[in-house]
Amino acid sequence: MTKRYQALLGAAIAAALFLSACGKKPDSGSSGGMSGSMSGSGSSSSASDSQTAAWRTGLGILTETVDEDRTGKINTIAAAVLLDAEGKLADVRLDELEVNISADGNGVVSMPTDYRTKRQRGDDYPLAAVSSLKKGWAEQADSFAEYLKGMTPEQLSKLETDEDGKPKDADLLSGCTIAVDRYRDAIEKACANAEALGAAKGDSLTLGIEAENGSSSLTATDDKDVNAQLDFTAVALTVDSDGRVTSAVGDMTEPAMTVSADGGVSAPDSVRSKLEQGDEYGMRQASKLGKEWYEHSEGFCDYLKGKTAAEIAAIPADGTDADLAALCTISVDDLQKAAGKALEGR
Repeated sequence: MTKRYQALLGAAIAAALFLSACGKKPDSGSSGGMSGSMSGSGSSSSASDSQTAAWRTGLGILTETVDEDRTGKINTIAAAVLLDAEGKLADVRLDELEVNISADGNGVVSMPTDYRTKRQRGDDYPLAAVSSLKKGWAEQADSFAEYLKGMTPEQLSKLETDEDGKPKDADLLSGCTIAVDRYRDAIEKACANAEALGAAKGDSLTLGIEAENGSSSLTATDDKDVNAQLDFTAVALTVDSDGRVTSAVGDMTEPAMTVSADGGVSAPDSVRSKLEQGDEYGMRQASKLGKEWYEHSEGFCDYLKGKTAAEIAAIPADGTDADLAALCTISVDDLQKAAGKALEGR
């Protein structure tokens, strides 16, 4: 190889190495000036993203029904959750409603007259007297919620219970001896449903329930069974330090027991809430806005943001509010009442 050729080859290699070095991205692990600057910028961006990551609000409803001869039971649990920027449980709120129905041999159905939830009943729900902890339902449910704070949904799903659904963990048992397996399942639903709706660090979470008899008839005949129905509406809210709503989720479920003319009571195989039914609920074609129920509910909940308890209570029930009518045309009476009860329970 001639000296001239060697010189040309060396120059070509040097040029190729120079171009390759210019084309490389800075190594974030390098201690060089440019690399160090880029690395610092990335760390700052990551920290900023963590601080501003959206908090998520979720609502889950779990309904179980049981029939036996001429009686039936509808048990409905609502769980509200607030997940922080890391996806951990920042807060949890629980409530539960038990409805018992019965029928006689002539198909006449008896429904309850009290539709208050366990939390709403307070001392009227007689748990404290028989509890080894001498604590009422709300105290024990809130103790369970406090125990869950800081957990991820995955950690929640691994919470162990005994054959009666009661917790096994000694720390949890010190404040809660009621069965929690169904509450755990409802909270898991709420976590799966959680969305970034405007909640932020420092907001408080609350939950409101409005329930009533939804039956159109209470006497079954040979030609027509009775649907002994419960209308259960839940609204989860987050509220800032000024008492204004920052996020809201509303849902409704309508579990019904079928009663025949001879008084036989039959429970449905499963019950899904209106949000869970989604487009299957079948309202879109009949809606003036071309919206499904869940979309109307979302519109109402968006409308609540920024409002105080007094402003929510003042929403006209006749649909004359043009801003609300542009978002939602369903009856919002029960959603409004549930939101009001949520704010009362702060």
